[in-house]
Amino acid sequence: MINLEISFKTSYGIIKHNMSAENIAELLSLLIEEDAILLFSFYERNMRLFDESTQKFISDRCEFVNSEWVLPWGESIPHWDEPNGTPPNIIWFSAMQNEDIIKAIEIDNLFRCVVVKRGGEFKDYSNVLFHQEYYATVDEEDFEYYLGFTNKDFFLNNCLDKISKKFKVTFVG
Repeated sequence: MINLEISFKTSYGIIKHNMSAENIAELLSLLIEEDAILLFSFYERNMRLFDESTQKFISDRCEFVNSEWVLPWGESIPHWDEPNGTPPNIIWFSAMQNEDIIKAIEIDNLFRCVVVKRGGEFKDYSNVLFHQEYYATVDEEDFEYYLGFTNKDFFLNNCLDKISKKFKVTFVG
């Protein structure tokens, strides 16, 4: 059974893991309300860097385009290539089927996404999910991976039991 280490920060929770895209997709599907959709972010300016099939995958699933910063900390990357320092456009595309979630993870392993009620407005997202990597050791090939979430109450009340049935869960300080 795959081990997940869960810890809570002030404004979000994190799940330390060492999983494949398939297992991450399964975990993400457990973090979505029944009447909601999962929207992955993609910088519009990067579209030309991907093949036509990937561009079509993103475009066909586009739900919103905006410049919203959704992560639970201030933005730290300057947008040096945008006029007047304005943030770039972000395409928010849906991925609900397991194979679509895996494809979205493969497009950007260090993803961020939001959970929005079906037919709802972007501004009413209920959770931000994000994937990060950190160096585990001085060896630059050794990474630790974390899946973060901002809705800790929803996680504890609606997700933890489902996750505990599929994964081995440990809480860490």
